[in-house]
Amino acid sequence: MFAIALDLLNEIDGLGYVAYIVGGYSRDKYRGINTEDIDICTNMKYEEIKKHFKIHTSYSKMGSFTICYKDVFFQMTTFRKEGRYLDYRHPSSIEFVNTLEEDLKRRDFVMNTLCIDKSGAYVDLLGARSDIDKKMIRVVGNTREKLMEDPLRILRAIRFSIDFGFELEENLKEEISQNKQVLKRIPMKKIEEEIEKIHSTEGRERVRSFFEI
Repeated sequence: MFAIALDLLNEIDGLGYVAYIVGGYSRDKYRGINTEDIDICTNMKYEEIKKHFKIHTSYSKMGSFTICYKDVFFQMTTFRKEGRYLDYRHPSSIEFVNTLEEDLKRRDFVMNTLCIDKSGAYVDLLGARSDIDKKMIRVVGNTREKLMEDPLRILRAIRFSIDFGFELEENLKEEISQNKQVLKRIPMKKIEEEIEKIHSTEGRERVRSFFEI
């Protein structure tokens, strides 16, 4: 799957665009863990992509879609930055941008900003490898703002901490402690879905107890 993903990146490059593997796959590969879920970000827009590749799912208002390439499915997103979050879950608007760095700055945790380029080399613009080496979870940008935008990031941070054995950066730990009540603004179903992603039963119960869910 990784080899096919690199073929896709190189084909996009041949069309005059850039693309990178981003997120969980890059993070886990650097940690020595093999996964099968590959996300790709690119400066190529949907209108152009559908001229050259087989679209599997329709375009979402967040700029994401799935393509089928050599019988493998890849989630793709055009580089973007986001407007204000008005519903504590989704940005009110998106704006397509030209550079990888602009796109990475909208993401949640620094460790999730590690990318892989068309040659298979890591691209690390925000210090993701340093955080992974330190087993540290740190927010991209302003911690409080990111948690208030999407309170589920609180649970994601704790889930990663439990599942990976990583420490929360001190400021993140403080902001979670001080602002956990913001979770009341989102549906309980969403909270439970995130808790269920925690691998261990003990970990799930610890989180439920912490938030008094």
